[in-house]
Amino acid sequence: MAGSLLIAQSGGPSAVVNASLAGLIGASVEAGVFKKVLGLRHGILGALPGGHGHLDLSAFDTGRLVALADTPGAALGSCRHKLDRGERAAVINWFRHHDIHFFAYIGGNDSMQTCLQLDQAARDSGYELSVVGVPKTIDNDLLETDHCPGYGSAARFWATTAQEVSLDLAAMRGYDTVAVLECMGRNSGWLAAAATLGRSTAGGPPHIVLIPEVQVELDKLLARVEAEIRRNGSAVVVTAETVRACTGGYLAASGPEGQNGRRDAFGHPIVAGTADFLANHMGSALGVKARTVKPGTMQRAASRLVSSVDRDEAWQVGAAAARMLAEGKSGVMVTLQSEREPKYRSWCEAVSLERVAGGEKTLPASFLEVYEGGSCNFSSAFADYARPLLGGPLPEFVRLS
Repeated sequence: MAGSLLIAQSGGPSAVVNASLAGLIGASVEAGVFKKVLGLRHGILGALPGGHGHLDLSAFDTGRLVALADTPGAALGSCRHKLDRGERAAVINWFRHHDIHFFAYIGGNDSMQTCLQLDQAARDSGYELSVVGVPKTIDNDLLETDHCPGYGSAARFWATTAQEVSLDLAAMRGYDTVAVLECMGRNSGWLAAAATLGRSTAGGPPHIVLIPEVQVELDKLLARVEAEIRRNGSAVVVTAETVRACTGGYLAASGPEGQNGRRDAFGHPIVAGTADFLANHMGSALGVKARTVKPGTMQRAASRLVSSVDRDEAWQVGAAAARMLAEGKSGVMVTLQSEREPKYRSWCEAVSLERVAGGEKTLPASFLEVYEGGSCNFSSAFADYARPLLGGPLPEFVRLS
């Protein structure tokens, strides 16, 4: 099957998403089987009427691939858009018009669903199209892959940032007493758990970690925060943005911003205000000053804290996708598999999109130690899993005693 390769990016960017793009460009040009290598602007929206069109990447200066790999954000532009049936047909027609017979989509859970839909739509219409999904998400919640490109760098960000905020809070003890840090992660606690990887001592900060997998009992949580203040003079709390109360509702829905019933294009609730609610509640109930720390998109765009392992693996999955397409594979997502003993190494495999689309991978019970009130600690099994992904030692900070 002859034709051009189209590459697109979708969903929230990561600090290494363009490494996957660079790997795809380099390996696809090297394969020499594609008529052209094209880049779709702003995800699948670029192939819809009124979309942003495409770029010809066939003559991309391969000497600039390393610089591209080190660039945060999604260089082609991204989107969050769920295709309806009519739009799927429109995309296939756009592909036909531009002689696109190979499609690589770099993204997370929802992007893999789009890949599966387009693979099925092409088959239903009798159009020859090979589709390969390329994993990307800081949330680390894609099924069938050991871990996701983007997670290692975001985990490094949180392992470092939690310690930096902890030192700042300790310095201001007596003025600031509680710091509540809010991280992304949708319905999984992989990022919040990563905030503990920078601890220098057992029981050190962050003192309390809240994840979506475990519901929170506010009264018991307050007692735990109060105990940490008595023990340390301050308390550092890390919370995922989608933590729920024991009643089942989001904590954020109790705060001033509320949830407001908003949902994204794929039906996921847009949750905001978890850290604000917790800081206000703790400050009022305990009579202390509590501040919030919400890095927002910095946690997925901090190029200064990129994990070298994460960057290399992001490139690796992009290159693997190009090779799979050149070999005629379709309806699959590239996965990362790994072993950690005697030395960490990873490799790429492929899994059917049907086993990935629509699912979510949460923290396994073997990684969790749950305390009263819903605060969590994380087992040595989690540390063994996550530390190799950080890409080397974390910064060493000195605490004077």
